[in-house]
Amino acid sequence: MDIEFASSRMEKDLSNRRRITKQYGHIQTSLENRLSELWAANSLGDVTTAPPPRRHKLTGDRTDCWGINVSKNWRIVLQPIGEFDPDDLHTITKVKIISIEDYH
Repeated sequence: MDIEFASSRMEKDLSNRRRITKQYGHIQTSLENRLSELWAANSLGDVTTAPPPRRHKLTGDRTDCWGINVSKNWRIVLQPIGEFDPDDLHTITKVKIISIEDYH
């Protein structure tokens, strides 16, 4: 899957193991695992809904986004980009990582 980032800083932070440890030390291993799964997937439909990573559609002000569990509270927030069929997740082959946060 093609992955873009909300900012160049986020891209630098998530592309370097040392920076991941510095920014997200408490969830480093899980975050690296989830990122590896995203890079290995051909589409968002290939990311399982079973934990981990438990892909799920977000609601409220993030209705166009998806969440991927990193830990009990932390999530990777993704937004599909490009052309896709909202009813077929296998057509979502490009996403933007909006944030990594505890939104609970």
